[in-house]
Amino acid sequence: MRRPILALAAVAATLAVNPLRAEPLVLKPYGPWNVDFGEDSCRMQRLFGTDEAKQQLVLQQFWPSNRVLLTVAGPAFSKFRRSARTELRLSEDQEPIRRTPFTGTFGELGDALVFESVRFEQAAEQPDEEADTPKAKGYSQMDPALGKQARFVEVRQGSRVVRLDTGQLDAAFKVLNDCTRDLLTSFGLDAEKHLTMRSEPQWLNRAALVRRIVAAYPSSASSQGEQGLMRMRVIVREDGVVESCTILKATSTRNLESPACDVMKRAEFAPAIDAEGKPFRALYATSITYMIP
Repeated sequence: MRRPILALAAVAATLAVNPLRAEPLVLKPYGPWNVDFGEDSCRMQRLFGTDEAKQQLVLQQFWPSNRVLLTVAGPAFSKFRRSARTELRLSEDQEPIRRTPFTGTFGELGDALVFESVRFEQAAEQPDEEADTPKAKGYSQMDPALGKQARFVEVRQGSRVVRLDTGQLDAAFKVLNDCTRDLLTSFGLDAEKHLTMRSEPQWLNRAALVRRIVAAYPSSASSQGEQGLMRMRVIVREDGVVESCTILKATSTRNLESPACDVMKRAEFAPAIDAEGKPFRALYATSITYMIP
């Protein structure tokens, strides 16, 4: 299922596109895929390049979805810029996915680009504010058939092009799908019901509470220009009452702490409905983006 994204601030940016397509810097794998089945997320990561100049690709999910948090890091990305329109591709014949990245650092690898909620498909445009909006049925997951068509992960920003030579990604997508289903089970939820449900929990007073969250943007973080991506995971009971709320940081921050879970104590939900038409205890999850213009 496409999940709703709660955007707390927006940045409008344009990228001047060079009509001449630059040749990519092609980087070969430096090692195998590393799988991290964490308590709160699933990560597939792999190194590329050389021992002297390592780059890293990370695909991360926090619940079953057909979207990923995609991070690339290393010296090859040092001249890429925040808030500049960037193109992503998985193959030569795929229309570019146009996104605006966050920038930061990734451990010893240094400069990193972080792309929120990327869905790999034959689509020329995925607006940054596009939400994983609810569908009529249950959660969607990564498409292994699409992953099998992949040949690389290419990141292009103007004349700068870096291509990570991943090869086919169907196996990686399947691992993410298995891991996120297991995550639901670890939360004490029925994974099968989530994949086949008629409708997810419906946040009834969303507009009013989003205004409260926006108004509570931490001043210590905003004054220092600190930005971040977070995930909010809410367990909603069969009667629509919020049972628990958890905030997970998708990017590291020092002073930025979201007040969203305090606000969610006032949240009102219509419960999720399973394939048989009965309400059930379910996950409501969304992304929170703190971005300063």
